[in-house]
Amino acid sequence: MNMPVDVVATFNTQGKIRPDYIRLEDEEHSLHTYKIKNIEYTKEETLAGIHSILFVCYISIQEIHQQIKLKYIIDTHKWMFVN
Repeated sequence: MNMPVDVVATFNTQGKIRPDYIRLEDEEHSLHTYKIKNIEYTKEETLAGIHSILFVCYISIQEIHQQIKLKYIIDTHKWMFVN
């Protein structure tokens, strides 16, 4: 399941993008912002002509270190939470 999400990201002087924060909605429809602690790896992908960058990251939710996957769609500048 791919779900659009809000992400705050930064770019370095070479134009590389890095996600810094993600905003997720819980079961009660409350929004929570989490700092991305570290990025395990990134991978550029092209599927069906759609260029994207996959980020495998870690965030902390209630003291639990959890792996998440984010996909940045280059052509549309959208972020997706990938399951």
